[in-house]
Amino acid sequence: MARFLKKMDTRAGRPPGALVFVGRQKIDTPRLRVIEYDADMARDDFVQHPGQLAGRTRPDTVLWCNVDGVHDAGLMETLGGLFGIPALVLEDIMNTGQRPKLEEFPGIVFVSIKMPSLSQDRSAVTTDQLSAVLSDGCLLTFQERPGMVFEPVRERLKGQTGRLRRYGPDYLLYALLDCVFEGYLKTIEALGERIEELDDEIFEDPTPELLQEITHYRREMAYIRKAVRPAREIALRMARVENGLVGESIQPFLRDLADMAEMTADAVEVYRELLNDHQNSYNMAVGNRLNDIMKFLTIFSTVFIPLSFLAGVYGMNFDVMPELHVEYAYFVLLGVMVAVAGGMLVYFRWRRWL
Repeated sequence: MARFLKKMDTRAGRPPGALVFVGRQKIDTPRLRVIEYDADMARDDFVQHPGQLAGRTRPDTVLWCNVDGVHDAGLMETLGGLFGIPALVLEDIMNTGQRPKLEEFPGIVFVSIKMPSLSQDRSAVTTDQLSAVLSDGCLLTFQERPGMVFEPVRERLKGQTGRLRRYGPDYLLYALLDCVFEGYLKTIEALGERIEELDDEIFEDPTPELLQEITHYRREMAYIRKAVRPAREIALRMARVENGLVGESIQPFLRDLADMAEMTADAVEVYRELLNDHQNSYNMAVGNRLNDIMKFLTIFSTVFIPLSFLAGVYGMNFDVMPELHVEYAYFVLLGVMVAVAGGMLVYFRWRRWL
C-alpha cells in the first residue's frame, strides 16, 4: 500500500458519511479504555461494550475514552450515536489516509493528526492516525492500534499532583497533542543524527550505497513533512476555536504547542535542505573523482603519444634507415623517449597540471 496516499477504491460511489474503513487493519479486535477523573480521583478501566459508556459523562468529571482499532463500522456508529458525533467525522476517523486537520461542529471539535514512529533499525518512519473528538466534559480518541505514546499522560492522571487533573478535556487534548509533537521531534532527531554523519562520508568515500542512503532519507523527510505541515496548522488553529470548548485558561499552553509545532516544521525543512546539499556534494565529489581520473588518463595518453610516434617511425620496414645500423641506436632511442617523457612530466608539473 502506498505510504503517501491510501487507496480509495472501497469508497468509490458511496455517499458522504458512509462508514467505510480505508487503510491497513493493525489490530484484530477494537479495545475501549476509559479514564474518568476529577481533582480528587482518577479511575482507569477497560470497557467490553460501548453501551457501558452511556451515562458516564457527568458535569463534575472528565471522561477520556480511547478506542484502539477503527475498522469496526458498527462500533463507530454506536459511539457516534452515544456522543453525538456527525457521520462525516466518523467517516474521517475510519479513513486512515485522512489529511491532518481540525474542524468545528456544533458541540464538538474534531482533530485528526498523524503520530510518527521509527522502525527497529531507526531508519524508516511509519505513522498511525490519531483522531480526537472534544466535547463538553468528554474527549474521545481513536488510534489504529495500542501504543505507549500517551502512557506519560495516563501516569500523570494517576498522580495526585499536577495541573492535568484540575483542568478539563481541552487541556487533556493539549497534553495528547504535546506528546505527538514530542514524538515528531524525537523522530526527526533520530534521523538527523545519521543525516549529519553523512556529510563526512560523502567526501571520504562517495559510494553508490551512500547515494541510496541519501535518497532514502530524502524520502523519509518528505513523508514526515507531509504530516507536519498540516499538523502545524492544527496547533495554530487550536487557539482560535470559537465554540467555547477550548477555554481561555489553556491559551498559554496552546501558544507553547504552536511554538513546538513551528520548531518541528523548521527542523524538517533544515534536514530537507541538508539532504539536498548532501546530494549536491555527492555529485560534486563524484564529479571531482571523475575529473581526477580523466586528468590522469589524459596525461598518461599525452606522455605516450610522442613515444608511440617514435616507436612507430622506427618500426617501419624501410631498407634505408641509417639509424637502424648504428650500434647503440636502440639505447639512444630509449634515452630520447625517456627524456621526452620526463620533460613532459616536468612541464606538466611546472604548469601545475599534476
